[in-house]
Amino acid sequence: MLWLFFVVGLLVGSFLNVCILRIPEGTFWYSARSRCPACQALIPAWLNIPVLSFLFLRGRSRCCRTRISWQYPVVELLTGLLFAFIYSRFPFWDFLTFHFSVPNLLRFLHGSILFSVLLICVVIDMRHHIIPDVLSLPMILLSVPVFLLHPELTWKSSLLGILVGGGIIYLIAWSYFLIRKEEGIGFGDAKLLAAIGGWLGYQSVLPTLLIASVVGSVLGVGLVLLQTLRTKRIAFQSSLRMEIPFGPFLVLGAFLYFFFDIPYI
Repeated sequence: MLWLFFVVGLLVGSFLNVCILRIPEGTFWYSARSRCPACQALIPAWLNIPVLSFLFLRGRSRCCRTRISWQYPVVELLTGLLFAFIYSRFPFWDFLTFHFSVPNLLRFLHGSILFSVLLICVVIDMRHHIIPDVLSLPMILLSVPVFLLHPELTWKSSLLGILVGGGIIYLIAWSYFLIRKEEGIGFGDAKLLAAIGGWLGYQSVLPTLLIASVVGSVLGVGLVLLQTLRTKRIAFQSSLRMEIPFGPFLVLGAFLYFFFDIPYI
């Protein structure tokens, strides 16, 4: 069953790559068929097999021999591992005894949908430094059916998660803007954390934000030290304007909270 859901995740990951490419460009509904990003030639179905097509083509497109981004196999593999891992936590079907668990099915769908969308947000944020409203706002609205169907999540926990998650980031962002007269934390991060709070409850907000802040700070300091070693001078001043997307760290915090039962702080 783990291998089955790993393969399902690979297929879903291929679709996530389409979303990552087309959503920022506003071309999601442009064509049902996949096209080469370089020459716009149609890609045949047999060259759209997750991971295997990348290996078969040796990382270059068949039509114009342009190098294919490693993003494609990496996202597909991550989604495959994600689906297998979620099923290992919430197995809803025992193939041998034919036992079927509806609550675990709901938990599996909840986790797989949530982190599939969050994975799209991560890659787009890393590539373009934006978190599209077309992803974060529907996630917030979909918190209603989520808490209605989820075995543990309540409407109070979900509503507080939206308010607390969005409110904390908005407060930090506005405070930074008033002091520095420039944007520090993007308001897209506020909507993202609001969505995470809506899907995971208010208990997830502080652990998610704490993990994101610590990991982001450590990485930021590491980049400053690396830049200092390269230039052989202190890079502190230039680091103040270093743009590091915060969305991936929020998603990492939500992932660790969700899967490893990090306690409420």
